[in-house]
Amino acid sequence: MLIRFRPAALAGALVLAACGSPAAQARQQSQPMPPKPAASVSPVDFGGQKVLIMPLQSSSGLNVGREQVTAEVIFALGEWDSRTPWITPDQLRAAMRRAPGYAPDPASLPRDPMLHHGERYVVEPLAGLLRRYTALMDARLVLLLREARWIPNADATSGVVRLDAAVIDSRAGNLVWWGEAEGQPSPLPDQQAVATAAAALAARMVTRAEN
Repeated sequence: MLIRFRPAALAGALVLAACGSPAAQARQQSQPMPPKPAASVSPVDFGGQKVLIMPLQSSSGLNVGREQVTAEVIFALGEWDSRTPWITPDQLRAAMRRAPGYAPDPASLPRDPMLHHGERYVVEPLAGLLRRYTALMDARLVLLLREARWIPNADATSGVVRLDAAVIDSRAGNLVWWGEAEGQPSPLPDQQAVATAAAALAARMVTRAEN
């Protein structure tokens, strides 16, 4: 099967903000703020191919569960690109119930840095599991939601949800897309904050398409 993707152009952009009162600056020095996410590879046109979505693998600082974060990302992707057949974790699990013992539940996948010898790809055991899941669902591409975390402001009065994700060609193990996205500033790490991060991830990852 021929895979067609738009050329991916990397743009490195790292921005740190330093402002506020001396007390706020002192807090920043004692608890350094994570850098803003670097610009990721360009959005991808999946060309109507199936994409299997893995459930969110880890989260920190949120007051919603990982399944809810996954649901928000699925909704945002469907809104942004309705042409791509997005295969949900629930659909995958339903197929796995019809094939007991085929593969473990996808909620706790092996960790992989996805960067080996300077190249972006996945290795065993993750690579083998992704091939099994996609074979079961007759797909090739996998969206792995790696992490969702709450990033508070220096004064801790608000913050943003940051999502980290990657799209993998399960047959070759290569990364098609990878990157991070942040939602809108929010006073709480709640569902609305997660929804804005999911929308930002969809816009950064996929070229907009409607049926």
